[in-house]
Amino acid sequence: MLAKLTVQEEIEALLDEDLAKACEKAREHVAENPKDENASLLLMTLVRRFAEAAESRSRHGPSVAPAVAEATDLIAKGDMERAEMLLRQHLKFQRHDPPAMHLMAEIAARCGFREDAERILNQSAVIHAASAEAWASLGRVLHRIACARDYPDYIPRSISALDEADRLSPGHEGALAYKAAILVQVRDLSEGRAAYERLLAVHPHVSAHWMNYAHLIKTIGEFGPAVAAYRTAIALEPTNGAAWWGMANLKLAAFFDEDLRLMAEVLDGDQLTDASRVEINFALAKALDQAKRFDEAARRLKDGNDLRARTHPPDAEMVTGDVNFVTSVFTREYFAKREGWGDPSPDPIFILGMPRSGSTLLEQILSSHSSIEGTEELFIILQLAGEIAHAHRGKQPEEIMAALREDEVATVGKRYVDLAKRYRMTDKPFFTDKNPSNWRYTGLIHCMLPNAKIIDIRRNPLDCCFANYIQHYQVGANFSYNQTELGRYYADYVRMMRHFDEVLPGRVHRVIYDDLVDNTEHEVRRLLDYLRLPFEEGCLRFFETKRAIHTPSSEQVRQPINRSGFGRWRNYEPWLGDLRSSLAEVMEDWR
Repeated sequence: MLAKLTVQEEIEALLDEDLAKACEKAREHVAENPKDENASLLLMTLVRRFAEAAESRSRHGPSVAPAVAEATDLIAKGDMERAEMLLRQHLKFQRHDPPAMHLMAEIAARCGFREDAERILNQSAVIHAASAEAWASLGRVLHRIACARDYPDYIPRSISALDEADRLSPGHEGALAYKAAILVQVRDLSEGRAAYERLLAVHPHVSAHWMNYAHLIKTIGEFGPAVAAYRTAIALEPTNGAAWWGMANLKLAAFFDEDLRLMAEVLDGDQLTDASRVEINFALAKALDQAKRFDEAARRLKDGNDLRARTHPPDAEMVTGDVNFVTSVFTREYFAKREGWGDPSPDPIFILGMPRSGSTLLEQILSSHSSIEGTEELFIILQLAGEIAHAHRGKQPEEIMAALREDEVATVGKRYVDLAKRYRMTDKPFFTDKNPSNWRYTGLIHCMLPNAKIIDIRRNPLDCCFANYIQHYQVGANFSYNQTELGRYYADYVRMMRHFDEVLPGRVHRVIYDDLVDNTEHEVRRLLDYLRLPFEEGCLRFFETKRAIHTPSSEQVRQPINRSGFGRWRNYEPWLGDLRSSLAEVMEDWR
């Protein structure tokens, strides 16, 4: 009887026959053994060989006229007038240029002329019916219009256009990649995964596609395959900062000596964008922390935070000003005059507070209840606040809040509930919205949804702020990249929430993360009492609940509750002087 081949021998046997299959077998090996150093090194070696063999492939995308490229940038900046002038001039010489026509439609839609946009889009579809590139361009612009103007019916039209591009040119890279991204955005993760797997089957040599696929499968809880996909992306492109940080952001991924060497080498080079340099510094800090080389990790954290703060400066003055405004406007008298206003829906459960305070854990616990659907971090409140400001443009915030009519407040509340339906997948009676930054809109939430529940989850200031300082956010959270600004933000948050404790006593339910970890059942029962729901044992076995989780804590909350994050800042105490100073006023009284 012949001895069974080892995985290593199977891979070696494939090398001469099919390098792509050898890479796939190595990926499977890493997926099954994500913390095996030899498996990871073998995968990265094979993928590099595969990349070298594929270098001869031409990957030049469709050329875009300079005027069209400039107009695209102007539209992104909101300068529709200059963009339109550029495009009209360009179309005099290239009358039916598809990207230019599509941008003209986008300008019309963004300016509120939907019928004109439709006319241009339909005309383009007829003129360029046989062009895959035209259909791909059409799909992209339909999606941008859908996002900019809140036209949800444009999303399926966008996907149909991208499908037509793929039909005309099977394996069309741009169309497949954009379609996959849209499907993930609308949370059709099953179809999104299928789209990415088709994309990777046709274009396996592109680092960005492996990275985005890794982001997706990490979200649905496939830790090992996500590690394998991230490592493939890194092997194809060692300067891919988002892939390095994506793997670090798995929290439980293992780094090896070769990873540390490669990240340091890339950082010493001159081929990185600022964004990638930030990401790789944060990833290397994570790897050094794992190796208990805390002094080196502290230096990399400082480099990453300082660079990000320079490119995206925090604005603590604005946040402090917002808190001052809220505490002066949202008084007992203000709420008393508006009692009974808003939409009566009891469905939403808002989980708010500082990022990295345990909100994902709390959401996972609640979504394990038979009556509660866990959604994600929704940005609907921010959108509605912007719409209110736009409807009352020219007025100061104080004037706007005073001028809001009863019917207007009810309409805003109903609009929130309607918009939230897009993110709901079940018919459970309640759902969570766990966007932490909603704490800044507590007063508005109470006015527009008086029967919604509001939960403030709070964590020890040093644990919470340090967790933010070591976390890289792709967008937002600019306050977290400077220790002084970070401590000030935490203090402003506590000050505002204490204001609502005074003017709306009992309205906001507070959960202390530290207590939730140490006395889980008691805190869960207390929370469910506030929500007026019966206790369910499943809430204590939250780590068994299968659902997509879109936040950095996704892998951590799939584990039983533990104290692993408590006191991590102590390893970095010599380098946290500014943070400790800025937290001085709340250190002894933060609960």
